[in-house]
Amino acid sequence: MNKERKIIKVDIIEKFSPRHPSIAGRSVRLMADLLYSNGLEVHTFSIDAIYKGQVAENVQLPYLVTELKAVYNGSNKICRLLVSLLDGFRLVFSACRMTDADVRIVLTNPSLINFWAAVFKHFSRSRWVFWTMDLYPDAFCSAGLVSAGNSAFRLIHQYVYRHTPDFMIALGEQQYGYLRDKYKTEIPHTILPCGINSVRQAVGGVVPWWKEQYREKIILCYAGNLGEAHDDYFLTRLIELLDPDKFAIILSLYGAKAGRVLPVVSSIPGVVLTDYVSAEELTFADINVASLLTCWDHVCVPSKVVSAICAGTPVLYNASEQSEGYTMFPDAIWLIPETDDYDSSINAFYRSVDQDSIRQKKKAALEYADRLAAMQDNAFREIVQYCKSI
Repeated sequence: MNKERKIIKVDIIEKFSPRHPSIAGRSVRLMADLLYSNGLEVHTFSIDAIYKGQVAENVQLPYLVTELKAVYNGSNKICRLLVSLLDGFRLVFSACRMTDADVRIVLTNPSLINFWAAVFKHFSRSRWVFWTMDLYPDAFCSAGLVSAGNSAFRLIHQYVYRHTPDFMIALGEQQYGYLRDKYKTEIPHTILPCGINSVRQAVGGVVPWWKEQYREKIILCYAGNLGEAHDDYFLTRLIELLDPDKFAIILSLYGAKAGRVLPVVSSIPGVVLTDYVSAEELTFADINVASLLTCWDHVCVPSKVVSAICAGTPVLYNASEQSEGYTMFPDAIWLIPETDDYDSSINAFYRSVDQDSIRQKKKAALEYADRLAAMQDNAFREIVQYCKSI
């Protein structure tokens, strides 16, 4: 008599649902679709949250989606922090109460959801997979909210890193090395950079208006979050030193530090403000711009760099030589390390940039993009294999 084959049950736990258009929501959707298409029973747990005015789309998905009611959607930082701590507990508790999943994949939003996962891991027969988008409580220290010597920070930090996940999805080898040192042990893992897409400049595609208007110039683009992990002073000086006869810079900014930059630079010649730059439009920039403060190395791995490389464009990267983006794509990057005086390095960059150097780094970016696609395929294969091996 043939024994009926067991269907593996997988929970995915993250603040933003697979119906949400945020990068985290899209990542959950991609993972859930992958696991479901490979015959696994998928159940996602999230908060019915609003982010930058974006809400979850009303679409039907073939797997179960549980969205808990949002407790707070305001902008007060203290309230948001406290509610995020509560939401992490609510999500992990709800998943453990509602399902008997074989595998629980936990991302890192809301803050300290990994702490609650470590707590509930003791009472669960499930295998726990940590998908390390951002690292908490480390991010609180990087953001300057607490010091490394703070008693509460030390207690939470020690608890989190004493409880090793069964498997890890890291954003890069540098981040995995950082986490291996924190956990003080090797962890079964795979590498899956965030921001991978298959965007290429399509023949006959819609050309954005700013590309048409500034076709004769070298176009730089900073599109996305300018938050605590990014250097607003670097971006401000980059724009203030820009030669408008040779360059234009497209800005589509949001985040904690956007308000420091936009009032200062909005009237500078060569600056082009736009509400939104899609992933497809990134490919029309000659150089995409990204930033990561050194104190955020490995705690945060910007998806912006990966998305720009996938679009086949080189990147001007304000970061350290140890940052994930630079170690992963060195031949496609102009690197400007963090400093108190950016003028000499920015001016040197502007003097060195021409169409030949852009073409050379663009060629490298396209080669890296192919490697990223292969890396994603390999990571997906390893994740499915791990889940099915339970």
